[in-house]
Amino acid sequence: MKILHRISIVLIAIPLLVMLWSSGWGILYRVPPELEHSGWHFDREGLAHEAGFAELALAVIGLLILFIPYRKGERWAFAALAVLTVFYVLPAFFFFLPHLASIPVLRNLPEPPALGLDRVYYGTRFFTALALAGFAMAVPQFIRGTRSSRP
Repeated sequence: MKILHRISIVLIAIPLLVMLWSSGWGILYRVPPELEHSGWHFDREGLAHEAGFAELALAVIGLLILFIPYRKGERWAFAALAVLTVFYVLPAFFFFLPHLASIPVLRNLPEPPALGLDRVYYGTRFFTALALAGFAMAVPQFIRGTRSSRP
């Protein structure tokens, strides 16, 4: 059971680490020079920065919950990460990023050195499947409460 718990931690951590990495590009977003005088860039740039900071905060909170209480086997951590996954990771990776990558303005952004938006687009469903597989592996352990019932 200990090995399954560690594998589930790794599977849940991968999408959270991708969120952490991709948040930097929302924070650092600048409007392309050809769109600077179009008038809409102030709202779009502010929205990108706020979304980047929100994604950063959610990724850090998720990783802290994952590596401290979840690792110890606390049931509330399982529930908190499940809520985060269902209401943020699943929609972000499964529904939002494919549409985000189809916007022409965002397609022309400079790519991050290791993981560009178009590369994330092809792996979005993969990251969602990893998180869901990690939770599926952990469900029996948290239902039985073998780790959290110890003093």
